[in-house]
Amino acid sequence: MRSKDIYFSSLRVVAVVLTVLSTAIFGFSAPSTGQYIDPVGDAQNEARPGFLMNISMGNALKTGRVGSKKFADRQAMQVYYEQRENRPYWLSNTGRASRAEEFLEILENSWTHGLNPNHYHIDEIRKIIEKGDRFKKAELELLLTDAFVRYARDLSGIRVDPKAIKLDPEDWRKPMSISEGFDLLAENSRFGQILRNIEPRSATYKKLQQELIRLSQEDEGDYEQYLPVVFGGLMKPGWGHKGIPKLRARMGLPQPSRLKGKYDDELAAAIMKFQRKNDLEPDGIIGAKTLQLLNRTKHDKMLQLVANMERLRWVEEEKPDRFIVVNIPSAMLWAIDGGRVDLEMPVIVGSPWRRTRVFQTDVTGVRLNPTWTIPATIKRYDILPKVKEDPNYLFDKGIELIRGYGSAAETLDPASIDWETISIRDLHDIRFVQIPGEHNPLGRVRILMPNAYNMYLHDTNHPEYFLKPERQVSSGCIRMKYPEKVADFVMKGQRGWGSELKEEVFESMQKTDFDIRERIPVYVLYYTAWIGDKGRVVYGTDVYNYDEKLIELLQKIDGFVLPGHNTEVKGESPTSRSRLASARPGHNN
Repeated sequence: MRSKDIYFSSLRVVAVVLTVLSTAIFGFSAPSTGQYIDPVGDAQNEARPGFLMNISMGNALKTGRVGSKKFADRQAMQVYYEQRENRPYWLSNTGRASRAEEFLEILENSWTHGLNPNHYHIDEIRKIIEKGDRFKKAELELLLTDAFVRYARDLSGIRVDPKAIKLDPEDWRKPMSISEGFDLLAENSRFGQILRNIEPRSATYKKLQQELIRLSQEDEGDYEQYLPVVFGGLMKPGWGHKGIPKLRARMGLPQPSRLKGKYDDELAAAIMKFQRKNDLEPDGIIGAKTLQLLNRTKHDKMLQLVANMERLRWVEEEKPDRFIVVNIPSAMLWAIDGGRVDLEMPVIVGSPWRRTRVFQTDVTGVRLNPTWTIPATIKRYDILPKVKEDPNYLFDKGIELIRGYGSAAETLDPASIDWETISIRDLHDIRFVQIPGEHNPLGRVRILMPNAYNMYLHDTNHPEYFLKPERQVSSGCIRMKYPEKVADFVMKGQRGWGSELKEEVFESMQKTDFDIRERIPVYVLYYTAWIGDKGRVVYGTDVYNYDEKLIELLQKIDGFVLPGHNTEVKGESPTSRSRLASARPGHNN
């Protein structure tokens, strides 16, 4: 071999040896197609086409994990970094991790959204940043990226199985896909803007989040040591009960020298003030709702906020100019037009035994002088017993019996049916239809809103129910206090609609439908916390016990955490670097 060849062969051997040594000592191999180099390399490396991360990143992408932490989607992660030519997102070309530190703080504060920071690898990320381990930069990059797509998903839609809480999956906002999360990172927007696009922006959500932070920084109330207060039934002013001394202590009132078990005027005044503050009828009567709120602890409130922030993320924040919202626990309706409240009114919703469903649909029009096809449960359990007692009941109430549909439909004579022996199947085959009139529970107005549950907004022939403090008394449908105002809202802008037309139709007693050109969304929701007067948070009652069920489901997914009681890292805010204690139902932090 010629000396020149020997010389160049020696150079190649030396180059190979140096490459092996650099890999063994520093963890990087020389740049070449399909390999990975140090993410903290110089600006020259970053500017080169096909800039690649170090070999540990390649291994992690291949196995789909960093240590024991699996990626939410290994293939999507690989595609994302291939599209970036393996350039790091979180680390600068000099290896500085300022964006990583910014995002870590956001992840540590994810509990303020009712989420679990531990779901986003915060311990592993913090450890790498604090140690400044240059050999772990690739792992840091991948952990942050996986944390981001998880965080984005959790903030962007319903996390629980809708069917587990009897919801139609099509009604609710689905979390963004993993690939959509990567698409966000691929945008040219600033990171702060990306986060603002993910996090909920509604005023109600922000207020509940602030309230959660406020509660986390407060001590438990002194009154909690006296809970629960139990009466076993209604308690009215002037009555006596052995639980009254405990109630006085809970309200911060001194014990009287005599008649300690009497519900006196001083205590009644304190209870009425408490009821007004919590949007209850200030009548001084302690029923189930008032007692539930009296027995609520700080921890209960925090769990309630978590449940409601979760629900708020299920509904798209971008809505059309006009829509209707009904909140079941507060039994209230709002009609929104152009971003402002056009109507606000009380409604009557389903009882805990015949619940109003939580759903979304569209209003398609208005029906005046509606007939009422009686639902199967009411027909069987309410109407049939009355018919057995009084053969004239159906006639007196204007209820017609119809079998079949269309041209094959026939009207039946109630006297021709043996009501004592009628089978459930035969009863099901007969439609009970109540004609328009004063006995019709739908009153004179029904809002047309097709849905799978046969529930709708309507008038009532019993307006006196609106005088009751408890408005969860219907069989599932929603009764409106001012039905004609809602009809006017729906029909706004429709040619010919007005007071004269309505009166003409009402007098005719004929069922008449009016369609609208553009459908109006209606949201029947379940929020047990809302914004009341002067922007304060109102803690309502969990009338259907849905909060407890939702909290259980969240725990089964990845849980959530709340700050430990009085836990604070010296010199820092408890909301920034607090050690977090797991929240479990029934556990007080």
